[in-house]
Formats: sequence, C-alpha cells, structure tokens
Amino acid sequence: MAFNINNYFKNYFKKKSVFSIVTDFALIILIVLLIIPGTRTHVSSFFIKLTSLPPSTLDVDEQFTVSENTLYWQLTDLQGNKFSFQELNKKPVFLNVWATWCPPCVAELPGIEELQNEFGNEVNFIMLTNEDKSTVDAFIEKHNYHNLKIYYSPTLPSDFSTQSIPATFVLDKTGKVLVSKKGAARWNSSKMKNLLNRLIKE
Repeated sequence: MAFNINNYFKNYFKKKSVFSIVTDFALIILIVLLIIPGTRTHVSSFFIKLTSLPPSTLDVDEQFTVSENTLYWQLTDLQGNKFSFQELNKKPVFLNVWATWCPPCVAELPGIEELQNEFGNEVNFIMLTNEDKSTVDAFIEKHNYHNLKIYYSPTLPSDFSTQSIPATFVLDKTGKVLVSKKGAARWNSSKMKNLLNRLIKE
C-alpha cells in the first residue's frame, strides 16, 4: 500500500497532544541545527554549558609537582613574545588546553573569562592552543575574547599530556598540580573561586 503523507499527518495530529507535537518539532529543529556546520558548535556549546559541573581538586596522593622539563617548556603569546613556563609560575596558574573548533572548549570560555576578570592580577591564566594565529585571531574577534591570555605551543609536556580537550590544570605557586580536569567544567563556580583565593594567600 502506497504511503499517503496527508493521512500520516492527519493521524499524527489526532493521536498526539499539543505538548508532544511541540516537543517533537523542537527535537527536529535541534537535530537540524546540530547537522548544519554553521550552528553545530553554538548549539552544542549551549547544552554543554547547561550541564557542566564545578571541578574537584585531586586527592592529596594524586597531586604532583611539575618536572624540571615542564619549567623550561616554551610558550608564545599572540604578540609573538616567548616565555618559559617557570616565568609564569610565580603565581598560581590556571592552564586550559583548548581549540576554536571544540564545542566543550567554547562552552566553558565565558566562565573562564569571568574567572580571569576577577583573579587575573593574582593568577596567571594560560589559554593554550596549537592552532595558527590567524584562526585564533578570527575567533577572538568574532566572540570578543580580547582579554583572554592566549598562548601557543605545538607540544605539551608530559605533566599536561592529554588525549582530549578541553583539559585544565590548576597549580599553586610551587608548581603543584591541584586540579586536573578533562572535559568542560563550570570554572566560575564559588568552589573554584574559593580555591584560587586560598592559593593566592598561601
């Protein structure tokens, strides 16, 4: 028997409640937005932001101090200035490994920016990418992230090795890693602010 689209929709609207119809159409629109390349990142980021939780500190026996190799690790800022990691580790450090194409990375940037605006004078924020400068510059311009402290490095030291991004590490002034988080998190939480306040005072 041939499929009759008119009969299908007549039966559909008869059997479904208004709430079910609205839910179905909302789901269809969401799927379409996730398929379209131009909207995929924004839609994914929105839902990731809604579901992200505050990060936890490592257990005491899991905390570690970065190696000497990490201290000599070289980073470059967007102006082309080079720094060794130990130059930036004279304060607590918030290190986030991210990329412009990564929806979870994009989702957590507003929270990180808020955290940096509040603690940027007492904590060294390192937003680390291996993407080319033109790509990062275009992203910054589009989303108005001019204040983020973005650095470039083609490699990661073993202390910060990760198979996935975003990956975030929080260190105290001595170079001890207290937070190691893979995946998006709510970085502007009171829990993280309390931790940074404690590290600043130590």
